[in-house]
Amino acid sequence: MFGFTEGSDIGRRGDLEGEVETVGRFGRQASTYSAVSTTPTVKYGVTDQFRIAPAVTVSSYAISGLDGSADQNRLSFDAVSLEFRYHPLDRASAPVGLTFVATPFVGFTNPADGVPADRFGALFIAVADRALIPGQLYAALNLSYQLERDREQASGLAIDGSILGFNAAASRRLSSWLYLGGEARYLRAFSGLALDALAGQALYVGPTFYAPVVKGVTLSGAWDVQVWGQAADVGRGLDLTNFERHQVKLRLSFDL
Repeated sequence: MFGFTEGSDIGRRGDLEGEVETVGRFGRQASTYSAVSTTPTVKYGVTDQFRIAPAVTVSSYAISGLDGSADQNRLSFDAVSLEFRYHPLDRASAPVGLTFVATPFVGFTNPADGVPADRFGALFIAVADRALIPGQLYAALNLSYQLERDREQASGLAIDGSILGFNAAASRRLSSWLYLGGEARYLRAFSGLALDALAGQALYVGPTFYAPVVKGVTLSGAWDVQVWGQAADVGRGLDLTNFERHQVKLRLSFDL
């Protein structure tokens, strides 16, 4: 419902859901920069409060003129992951919905430059949401932390990095088949696995939509634009070293 921002719902015990999510990242300090990733996922409710979701990611890269990196124009099998969600509070019976997410992953490509690499890490998210007007207006907050190590296969060079993020989003029901909203995301990139030294920061804002197409099938998405940023030791404006100018998401979910 909230685009790149996560909501707290995980379904019920025994629920089985499929999802296909495509994320496009466009525009860095390069002549051409396009990275489009598609991730099919299967979600299973182990209990009313716990869900698991294995996923695979395939990406296409069209990158040229990126400093310190060879040009890439390739399709790659990017990563495998396993998401765990714990949902201790339901917003129907508590002041807010609350969910904790942990997603360890193993990858085979550096997502920043498309170069073959041995990659591993994890993403952690704390999610809170609330119905400000029941059935009409919803809001969500996310706090995220991602850490990863990338070792380029050609050079053997290993690079550690981490990202701290804060998201805020809201979505309003306009009709039975359409919700529209917006989100803001503030991201800080660091060298090292433990937020060691600030490498850059970026602020994204953009619109979101959520559409229940038919019973059991939903389509949602977002288009976020970097409106402010700063790379380390570079003047304020935009950070196109660590982040993209545009990030786009499209998600199709369906009951199985």
